[in-house]
Parts: sequence; structure tokens; C-alpha cells
Amino acid sequence: MPELAIGVFGAGRLGRAIHRTATAEGAFVHLYDAWRPDQWDAAPVPDVLVDCSAPAAVAQAVALSARLGVPLVECVSGLDEERLRLLDAHAAGTPVVLAPNLSLGNYLQTRALRHIAEVVATMERAGITGAVPEAAVLERHPATKAHRPSTTATRLAQEWLRHTGSPTADVASLRSGPAVSDHEIRLAWPEQALTIGHQVHSLDAAASGAIGAAGWSVGRAPGTYPIHEVFDDMLATMGGAVTDRQEDPR
Repeated sequence: MPELAIGVFGAGRLGRAIHRTATAEGAFVHLYDAWRPDQWDAAPVPDVLVDCSAPAAVAQAVALSARLGVPLVECVSGLDEERLRLLDAHAAGTPVVLAPNLSLGNYLQTRALRHIAEVVATMERAGITGAVPEAAVLERHPATKAHRPSTTATRLAQEWLRHTGSPTADVASLRSGPAVSDHEIRLAWPEQALTIGHQVHSLDAAASGAIGAAGWSVGRAPGTYPIHEVFDDMLATMGGAVTDRQEDPR
């Protein structure tokens, strides 16, 4: 099977991290300068395009994905409704993975939060008063982060509301400190507290997720695929492979 060929749209920190990580894994990677369309035809057509540019360049990434006829992994966060509609329209004919946070840690953090929310909501419905705690989300990014709160923080708050019916007391943002980011969900009962935290120290964490999502998207039917659904499917495939190995005595 030929190695995956990845087009990376945008040569910022994440784009360079994907280039470095994917190249080390044996993939072919070409970096597209979002602002130099005259150079886009200089490389062979990739299997998939990963957009790591900026909100202002998403339309160009969509246009290039359509022009090349390849799936799009959209990693840019903080997108407005107009750009989300553009991606939705593009997904009518192309697989589009929406991936504002690509890290395994965020996926696990979200799954943990969902499980906790379902447990305390079940207890509340069973008549245990006060089982659902007050929840708040705190996110930290360096001062260069443009928008607040981050898409990841907003989605954590939405996940809590979806499974408990109770909104978070606050979604707080801090713009200070080192790259890359921290996200915490703080759950507080009168007599105890629980914090689910995730810290990202290197964009290599996101790069690994982007490469996995890129490979997953190749050959998929057109449509919009949230990154955590992609990870769910990848995990299910891994589980099936493990079961097959355990059942095969050879």
C-alpha cells in the first residue's frame, strides 16, 4: 500500500509540526502557502488536504480541496457561522473532518466529562438532591491566541449542558504563559470538588491527531465528520482488530 501523501495548507506552527511528524513516519508531505496560490500546482496531488491556516484563509483551503478533489481535515478553530456554512456546503461532495482540537488528551477529557455528567444526571433523576455539581470551564492560551473563549472550552461547556441539562457557571479565559494550552473542567459540590485537566506542551500532540484523521478520511463518503466521531471509529476499529487477533489461535 503506498504511503499517505498529505497536503498541509498553512505553514505556521501546527503545519510545520505535521510536516515534521508525518515525514518522520514515512508520509509524503507538501506545505501549501495559503497566500501563494500561484505555487499550488507545483506539487503532486496529495491524498488529503489538512488546513492549518487561519479563519481568513479557510475559503482558500476549501477551494483547493475542491480543485484537487481530495478530503479536507479542517483544523482551524474559532470559525464563524459563514465559514462553517462554507464547510458544510463543501461536505456535500467531499469528506470534511472538523477538528478544532486534534489531541488524544482532549478526546479522553471529553469522554471522561461525558461519563461523569451521565452518572450525576442519573443520580439526580433518581432523587439524589445536589448530585449535579456546579461546573465551570477554565482555558489558558498564550497571549497570541486571538479569540476567547476557545472553541475547545466552549465545546466542553456544551457537552456538560447536553448531558446534565445544567449550564456551566462560567467559561473563563486566561491569556498568559507558555504555548500551547490548558483546559480544565472544575466540578464543585458543597463538600468536595473534582477537576478534569488537560495540558498540551507541544503541538506534536495535535500533529499526531491530524495525521490519523488525514489517513482516516481517505476513501470516506462525502459528509461532515467531527473529530471525536473519527476517533470513536478509529478506536472501534482497533478494538475489532484486537478481538480478531485474540480469536485467531495462529
